[in-house]
Amino acid sequence: MHTADVVIIGGGIIGASIAYHLRQEGETGRVMVIEQDATYARASTAMSLGGIRQLYGVPCNIAMARYSLQVYEQFDVVMAGDWGQPQAHFHQRGYCFIMTPENRDVLLRKYDVQRQMGVEVECLTPEQLQERIPAMRVDDLSGAIYGQRDGYLNPRGALQGYVERSRELGCTWLQDEVTGFTPGGSGASSEPTSTVYTRKMGAITTRALVLAAGPWTPHVAALAGLDLPVQPVRRQACEVIISKTPREKLPMIIDANDIHFRPHTEFDDHMLATHVVRDEPPGLQFVWDPAQFDDHMGPHLQRRLPGVGPLQLQRGWAGHYVMTPDENPILGEHPTHPGLYLAVGLSGHGVMLAPAVGKVLAEIICQGRSVTLDARPYRLERFATGDLIPDAQI
Repeated sequence: MHTADVVIIGGGIIGASIAYHLRQEGETGRVMVIEQDATYARASTAMSLGGIRQLYGVPCNIAMARYSLQVYEQFDVVMAGDWGQPQAHFHQRGYCFIMTPENRDVLLRKYDVQRQMGVEVECLTPEQLQERIPAMRVDDLSGAIYGQRDGYLNPRGALQGYVERSRELGCTWLQDEVTGFTPGGSGASSEPTSTVYTRKMGAITTRALVLAAGPWTPHVAALAGLDLPVQPVRRQACEVIISKTPREKLPMIIDANDIHFRPHTEFDDHMLATHVVRDEPPGLQFVWDPAQFDDHMGPHLQRRLPGVGPLQLQRGWAGHYVMTPDENPILGEHPTHPGLYLAVGLSGHGVMLAPAVGKVLAEIICQGRSVTLDARPYRLERFATGDLIPDAQI
C-alpha cells in the first residue's frame, strides 16, 4: 500500500496547475499526479486553440479570467527554473466576438457586465471592425465585442510550464492507469481517506483526492459509482496555410456557426481553426472528419477572410469540450465525499482558466476554502438546487 498527501487524477493543464499551486500554498507533503498518457496525444490541453480572454458575462467568471490573464502575462518568466523556461508565448493581440443580429443582445448584455468589472473591452461598429481587421468581411455583421488585452498562447508550452515547474518543486508524476477508487466517506465510516487503485502501482491512500480527468471524467467517476453532470462534446480543429499574410496581426476571432480561428503562435502564414460538433451524441470521439472542413469550416473561413487568399489544409484533429449543463466548471469538495475534490467540466476553457482553477483548488485543499476567488458558484450542488451560473459559453 502506497500513500500520498494529495493524489490528482489527470495530468493535463488543470491537474498540473493544481499540483503547482499546492506547493505555492505551502503543501509540503507528497503530491502525486497520475496521468496515463505522458505524450498527451489525446489530451484536451494539447488540442486546444489556447484562447485567453476576459469576455465572460457574469462577475465570478470574469474574476477567474482576469486572475488567469494576469498569470499568463508573466507566465514564461515566472514558471522558469533550473529545468528551463516554458514556451507559452502569450500573444496579446486581442479577442474578438463577432456580433450578428441573432447574438447582438446577448453580447451587449455581457459587454455591460465586462465594463462594470473593469475589463479592457470595446464595442466596435462594422466600420471600426473593418478598419481594425482589413482582411475580414464585415458586411453581414452588426459589429464586434473586442478585448484588446486578451489573446492566445501555445497550450503545450503552458502545460509544459506547469508540469516541469511542479516536478522541480517536488511533485511526483506517475504514468499509470486508474482502475478504480474509493472516495472518502463512501463506506460505513466517514473517514475522509480515499484509496486509488492503479494498474501498475496498485493501491494508493490519500487524505485529498482530486478528480481532474478532463473528457475522461465520466469514465473515471463511474469507477467509484459516481455520476457527475459532465459530458465530452467533440470539436474539429485544423491548421491551414494562408496565401497572403495580413499586414495586421489578427486577434482570436469567435465567429458565427461555432467556428473560432486565430493565427499560429509561431508562423504568420498559418492559422488554427475549430468547430464544435453539436449535432451528434456526446462521448469520446477522436476521429477527424475531413468533410467537416470541406463542407463547412473551409468555406466559412474563406468567406470571412477573403483578404488572406486561398487556404491550404495542413492537418486536422479532433478534441473535446467537457460540458456541464450550464457550460461552466465544477470546482470544490464533493458534498457527500469528504476529501474528494472536483476540477472538471471546464466546458472548453481549461487552458484559459487553469491558473485560477489551480489557485482555487489549492486554497480549498490547504485552507478549507477559496480565499483569492469566490468558488461557491462552481459547487456541484448547484445542479440539484437550480442555482446555475447564467453564462452559457461559446
